[in-house]
Amino acid sequence: MIDTRIRLRNDAGRSSSYLQVMLRGFWIVAAGLTLMQWLPSANAQEPINSLDELKQQADKLTALYKDKELVASSELMNRCAQAFVKLLPTAPPKEAGDWRKVHSQIMPIYEGLLIEGAELEEFPSWPDLVKLRKKGGAAKGKDKETPEMSPATPAVSFTKDIAPWMTEQCSRCHVDKREGGFSIATFEALMKGDAGGVVLFPGDVIGSTLVTTIESGNMPRGGGKVSPENLAKLKLWIQQGAKFDGPSPQAPLATYVDRPMNANPAGTPAPETMVSKPTGKETVSFSRQVAPLLIDNCKGCHFNAQNASGRLRFDNFTQLLAGGDSGSLLTPGKGEESLLVKKLRGTEGQRMPAGGRPPLSDDNIKLISTWIDEGASFDSDDPRSNLEQISSKAWAQNASHVELMNKRMERARDRWKTASNVKDPSESNDDRFHVIGNISPEATQKLLTIANNAEAQVKKTLKISSKEPLVKGGITVFALKGRYDYSEFGKMLESRELPAEWSSHYRAEVLDSYVAIIYSGGADQDKNFEKVIESSLAQQIASLWVSSLRGVPRWFSDGVGRQVLSSMVSSGDARIQAWTQRIPVAMSKLENVKSFIDGKINDEDAATIGFAIVKFMNDGAKRKLFETMLKGLSNGVPFDQAMQKTFGPLEPFVKTTLGRDK
Repeated sequence: MIDTRIRLRNDAGRSSSYLQVMLRGFWIVAAGLTLMQWLPSANAQEPINSLDELKQQADKLTALYKDKELVASSELMNRCAQAFVKLLPTAPPKEAGDWRKVHSQIMPIYEGLLIEGAELEEFPSWPDLVKLRKKGGAAKGKDKETPEMSPATPAVSFTKDIAPWMTEQCSRCHVDKREGGFSIATFEALMKGDAGGVVLFPGDVIGSTLVTTIESGNMPRGGGKVSPENLAKLKLWIQQGAKFDGPSPQAPLATYVDRPMNANPAGTPAPETMVSKPTGKETVSFSRQVAPLLIDNCKGCHFNAQNASGRLRFDNFTQLLAGGDSGSLLTPGKGEESLLVKKLRGTEGQRMPAGGRPPLSDDNIKLISTWIDEGASFDSDDPRSNLEQISSKAWAQNASHVELMNKRMERARDRWKTASNVKDPSESNDDRFHVIGNISPEATQKLLTIANNAEAQVKKTLKISSKEPLVKGGITVFALKGRYDYSEFGKMLESRELPAEWSSHYRAEVLDSYVAIIYSGGADQDKNFEKVIESSLAQQIASLWVSSLRGVPRWFSDGVGRQVLSSMVSSGDARIQAWTQRIPVAMSKLENVKSFIDGKINDEDAATIGFAIVKFMNDGAKRKLFETMLKGLSNGVPFDQAMQKTFGPLEPFVKTTLGRDK
């Protein structure tokens, strides 16, 4: 076991933690930058005094920047930044969505001006502005839809006041499905958040993006608006600490909806100890043989169902074990006596599947019955994962690279129809990448070349010697030509507001293995632009690859991606500066290390801290340990074990690295 007490010494012989040294350097650099941030004409214009005026100036700024009027753009950028700092802290909560849209509009311009060498006042990230807003008191007593708390304020019940309307209005996308990687099928899933991280923070109404998304009207889709009364309850529940008052965080939300008094209290999932693992003697596989049958024959009624018939839902294995109003479906060891088999054979009640669908063949029913006879074991990783993901993962394990890539390309074309109104996107592909987007055919081909260069850079940086494609089945690159298109991609395909700081991101699922990126260039773009895009793609490709390894937490995969980018660019790169500047902010909000490890902080702060940790892991002689750890992960070693064998137990290591006692 190596010594994880990480110390650096200065000339006077005093020691400090790695992060403290890093932060000290940051403040010195920040102090120097501050001296250069004033433009002589910054005060030549009147200040912006309202949101409407800011919207007008933001449109003007967009036009100026597009016309390459860099001096005028810089002056107006500073005025817009001043307006955010001055006005947002006291802005009405109902305007939060508009403020965020303007922030998303001008943040890319701010980043572009920095790359051009402009000397600008700091334009805070959205999370930093939210923090400033809290200090300004906007969250206290100014939101008329959120009752102020007093000792007499009754507690809001999740099971009685929140779960019922969430089940009714959000089931189509986030209970029956997992759009955008976001599920609210259970309380545990709700608190886990979406593909981008946690969306609900106990005690923090303003910082909870779930509230912002509902207020902006982007959710729910097609199910009407959340009523002011229910939205107020949601805010008050979060304000009171988002406490859970149900029997089990893993119980389906649908079980909290009032049932008839004589109904069987079904739906409460069996404890994890009741999920049987295979012994190795089974002849039938749940993930490869049973799950596909359930998906194909039960879709719409019990799988991906808006209103599950008989309150029987099995979007995941835990729900399958739980059963429905008629009780348990499975009696392990007794296939023919199990309710599921009786329903399929039509020997008890209505034969399934119903709705005019043909009955299952005798061979298929026998397959399910045999699986139950053999113990109804679960042969995948997480019994709470969606059955479609479980089935796809099992299929992908035996599929060839080409078969999986063809499946992903087909999926990407279907996804594009949802994400964009451009009916005929440009496409280019080879044996590693499939580029699809609303850019020109020439630009698509150029981006394909850049993606291959980025993959080569990832392999070089992470010391991956294989000449095979980095990701089996390849990676889709969704190319969006502007900020608006990128934002709409997040809303339409992932049902979420993408952070304003992002210009690219990744998703690592079996069939949805992709990078989405803003690409406004053409085939004749200059080399500097290409390098910026290449480094961004390298960041996301590296993170996507690491995410595909066993048990890797999101903060680590994000940290590795950012480390790869940092190895390709100078320390003055705007992205590196933004991440470095965010470190003290993210650390100040971290209550304890366990909340970070468990993924209970917002995605951007987690990625920032992850970047600091991975950067430390790559410092000096420790680089060899990091390479050993990655090699173990790539050979199938679970993350916790790979960590234990190199840097030691995870939690003590993180505490020491961050200089935290708890």
